[in-house]
Amino acid sequence: MSEDLRGDIEKIIKEKITKFELKASGFVNNAYYLETKTGKKCIVKVEKEIQEFTPQNSLVIEAKVAQKLYESNLTIPVPEVIFVSQDPDMYGYSFIEGDTLRNVWKDLSEEERIDILRNLGYFHAQIGKIISKQNANEMGVLVDDSTGLHLEVLADYHLIISDESLPKNMIDLAQKAKSIFDTTLDQSVFQFIHNDAHHENVLIKDKKISGFIDFGNSEYGETAREFSRYIRDFPNHFQHIIDSYEEESNNKLSLARLITNSFLSGLIDNVEDYKKGGKDRVNAEKSFDAYGKMIESL
Repeated sequence: MSEDLRGDIEKIIKEKITKFELKASGFVNNAYYLETKTGKKCIVKVEKEIQEFTPQNSLVIEAKVAQKLYESNLTIPVPEVIFVSQDPDMYGYSFIEGDTLRNVWKDLSEEERIDILRNLGYFHAQIGKIISKQNANEMGVLVDDSTGLHLEVLADYHLIISDESLPKNMIDLAQKAKSIFDTTLDQSVFQFIHNDAHHENVLIKDKKISGFIDFGNSEYGETAREFSRYIRDFPNHFQHIIDSYEEESNNKLSLARLITNSFLSGLIDNVEDYKKGGKDRVNAEKSFDAYGKMIESL
């Protein structure tokens, strides 16, 4: 399969591939790294024959989004799209040097961390200005005007609060978060969002952001979803992202809505880790404690 794919790509780019290897395998797509005889370095995302779930955007739509943002000369680079194919369904983009923010975080100074996070906030404000609701519709990107929890998150929530095996304080925190979230529906802010923004899609080189990747879940929707993982990834630092976003976008976000949405969206993951026991349970308890303090301060 990989040799056939390699041949298909060579025909499209009209170059000899000298290096071709699987870089990552996800639920929906495989990502391959390649180098050509002329020195080009690319990533090719290929749709899997058997997918674990239906992706929000096809690879063709994702490529349209990535290319529009690339052409907008953002402060944070987005990869240039090299080619798009529908037979097989795949697209290739220029390789960006760098390690994930997750891997380098521990090696950054406090000043470097704050600089990176403020740049992320600025980036999310920028993309909201570049792609309008009409643009999203024209490209085939999902437009979601809903203000409630995602249906899957809501279903998980109802299962969790009726789970008698969980400690009462966890159930109480979930119910409190849901109550706060429901009172902030009128404070929703909508724009184009990456919708999978977290510390593994941000690339770092020389302690600066070198690129932002993976627009497969992008949509026109509520910003609370955009910052959900950042709050989980950087519980002590995410405010720098929010402050920078608000300054650039002129949108005022509800901190109560952001924090409770983040907690409820990741609730099922924390509960599953808690039930595994051992280190997973310890990490889940730390996460519950961190969210508990944030929610208590609202």
